[in-house]
Amino acid sequence: MSHPFTQALAARDADALIALLAPDVVLHSAVTDAPFEGRELVADTYRSVVESFEEDVRVVDEFELGDTHAFFWEGRIEGRFVAGADRFRLDADGQVREITIVGRPMSGLSTFLTGIGPRLARRRRGELVAKLLRFSALPLPPFFALLDRISPWILRTR
Repeated sequence: MSHPFTQALAARDADALIALLAPDVVLHSAVTDAPFEGRELVADTYRSVVESFEEDVRVVDEFELGDTHAFFWEGRIEGRFVAGADRFRLDADGQVREITIVGRPMSGLSTFLTGIGPRLARRRRGELVAKLLRFSALPLPPFFALLDRISPWILRTR
């Protein structure tokens, strides 16, 4: 049986997901080493995440060991495939207290900056900061997509 947190993300139900967060939740992002601390900030982040996915987020595997849960997911942001794994830990009350996200490939992960980043920046710092972030990050997805295209050639046996 899938955990309600995983179900809420797969259903793109930000309100249900946010209701499961502990007040002092900490999120460790795949794109920055700065932790996202507190329900308000993590809630804004997940609202931005849910808005950014173009279709349902497909959960492909899920695991549980005590108060620790992990799941692998796939989806599309701005037309680019992105996959990842989230690990979350529950507190004594069953609320999510810690989340760690990893993702791949870089071409998809970079859309976290172009798709999710501006939405979060708009919520937290306003339209100007959102536009600056989007503009500065726009070259990243095509650059990493180029690496996706040449990697098979580099890896091929001579």
